[in-house]
Amino acid sequence: MRTFIPQSVLLLCSAALFAQAPAQLGLSPELRAALPEAQKLVAEFKAREADVKLGALLPVEIPAWDKTGPQTQFASYTAYREYTYAFFLGAQAADAAGYWEKALERYRKASELAKTNADSVKATFPLIVDYYNNLVAGSKRTLEENADFIKELRAKADPDAGDKQQMDLIKAEEESAVKNQKSAQVFAGYIESAQKEADYYAKFGVGEEAQIQDQIDQLEKYKFKNDKVKFVEGIMSSKTFLDQQFTEKAEKVRYLYRLNEMDPSNRKVTREIEQLTGVILAAAPADEKPVKGKK
Repeated sequence: MRTFIPQSVLLLCSAALFAQAPAQLGLSPELRAALPEAQKLVAEFKAREADVKLGALLPVEIPAWDKTGPQTQFASYTAYREYTYAFFLGAQAADAAGYWEKALERYRKASELAKTNADSVKATFPLIVDYYNNLVAGSKRTLEENADFIKELRAKADPDAGDKQQMDLIKAEEESAVKNQKSAQVFAGYIESAQKEADYYAKFGVGEEAQIQDQIDQLEKYKFKNDKVKFVEGIMSSKTFLDQQFTEKAEKVRYLYRLNEMDPSNRKVTREIEQLTGVILAAAPADEKPVKGKK
């Protein structure tokens, strides 16, 4: 009796390609849990609280992208996506808190991580795509070579137990070809999406740097050259400037936080923030009243 020998039996390593994950990479559980909390804080105009929370948890060092094998490559890919997103959210929190220079550092870090991920995926994942495509080709070849046998087997009106076992193997081979084809498409998609993400994250650092430089230029051209205190006071003394420049509440508050960063002692700024958001800012050292009994 002829026996159908499936390609999937000969290539058992296919199922085990990602069976065992390498050492855990990615964000700490604490940072992973803090990300949605930080987003909520920013939405509630508590960006400085979000900045402190994320600043304490963002990793100082990032493990190298591991190209050892498919398992480590896939683990590094998913981990680097997490790292990138965490630094991106950290940058958004810092930007909303008025700490634009800190935001720029974090945006640049996010962009750097995304680029490393894209470059590494581009160098390694094509081999995984080829691996799955080769499995698909092997399955199709096996099925084609046994086409007449398969046709006869399926034409039997009363297949015996051996026939049924053979048909189960054929069905498994057909399903394996479909599954491996999808896997090849998924990993090809990872290559494309990694590059799109790298392009996406790169633009935020460019934008942050531009607004920092724009403010530097404004201070340079200001009649009281580079005097941040007078610059902030001049803006707050205008009754229409903020309303004309910022029609959206979130953008107005974001700029006010920046003014507060430039001159923490300006009470007009802190009062405006408090009135708009309900968030009470810590008093600047100059505003603090001396403790009784101390000079």
